[in-house]
Amino acid sequence: MNKGKYGSVLVVDDEPAVLESSSLLLKEYGYNVTSSSGAEDAIRTFQENSFDVVLTDIVMPSVSGIDLLRQVHELNPTTPVILMTAYADMEKVLDAIKIGAFDFIIKPFTAELLVHSVEKAVHYNKLMLMEKDYKHLLEEYNQEIETLVAERTMGLMSLTLADKIRNPAAVIGLTCRRMLEKEEVPERLIPKIEGIISEAEKLDNIVKDFQSLLKSRKSMFRYEDINEVVDSIMPMIENMVVNKRVEVSFNRFYNPLKVNIQKNLFQIALSHLVKNSIDAIPEGGKITVSTRESDNTCVLEVSDTGHGISPEDMDKIFNPLFSSKDKRFGMGLPLVKRIVTEHMGEIDVTSKPGEGTTFRIKLPLRWSQNI
Repeated sequence: MNKGKYGSVLVVDDEPAVLESSSLLLKEYGYNVTSSSGAEDAIRTFQENSFDVVLTDIVMPSVSGIDLLRQVHELNPTTPVILMTAYADMEKVLDAIKIGAFDFIIKPFTAELLVHSVEKAVHYNKLMLMEKDYKHLLEEYNQEIETLVAERTMGLMSLTLADKIRNPAAVIGLTCRRMLEKEEVPERLIPKIEGIISEAEKLDNIVKDFQSLLKSRKSMFRYEDINEVVDSIMPMIENMVVNKRVEVSFNRFYNPLKVNIQKNLFQIALSHLVKNSIDAIPEGGKITVSTRESDNTCVLEVSDTGHGISPEDMDKIFNPLFSSKDKRFGMGLPLVKRIVTEHMGEIDVTSKPGEGTTFRIKLPLRWSQNI
């Protein structure tokens, strides 16, 4: 359903005048509003659509607002429910808060109070959705890290075997062949020396077989179009800024940009860069994600019109545990740099205090998976 400019609200009240006035007010403020005159109808509507907030009267015939609160949270525990009530119903309000009501407003209420309460609830819901997205992304990230570690462990084992087996086996085989080339080798020793050569060759083949097994393993890296990777994360980026009144745009390169990346890992890096921009930008600002090709290199940029980075901090931002925010440790940008390095890429930053910041990632470009 249409979420409106600022979010979607389900308004429930058995009093037609209150229902109409509340709905019209929220519509004027840019919300997409669905009205319902009773809890039974509201539940059916909630089951068929998604809403950022439910705004309901507490005293209604048949099914009360508290019962509606329970049913809404059974369907979606994170949806905030705001109760509208009279002074006489304060005891019921306290009971409702105990079972998870987000907020309550007392009738008659002002327009400012209603809008402020709904705005807080919408913001809360967006944060909960962001947290859910991040948790899912983090779970995938942890899985991929484990796979990456296992993949590298296999590589290390292969190199170790090559050092500890192939090289000595080659020396043994070469020495034995030179011995056979000498005429003074007793006839009775020749079969034994040939047997040593054969066993050395077997050891060499074991190492070769192990390396073939390593090469046949399915790699977690794939050739992906970086444009499609950015497209896949844009909905989450737009969700991050929905309540900050920040414009986000993606300037997509007109051709595919094939790069050998681990998609989920790279999404983590991109989301961290965008989050940094969101933290640095005031309302009314702009964040631009862009892709382009330059000298057989894929260039991805995240630019913002925020407050910028001070010159004394520029050389420190990729250092582990450094943060320009008081009493906080910064691990986001060091992680981003590590991920970019894992992809054989480079990252740099340009910034002017008061004008904004641009993070620039450069990755080796491939136009075909066969390259």
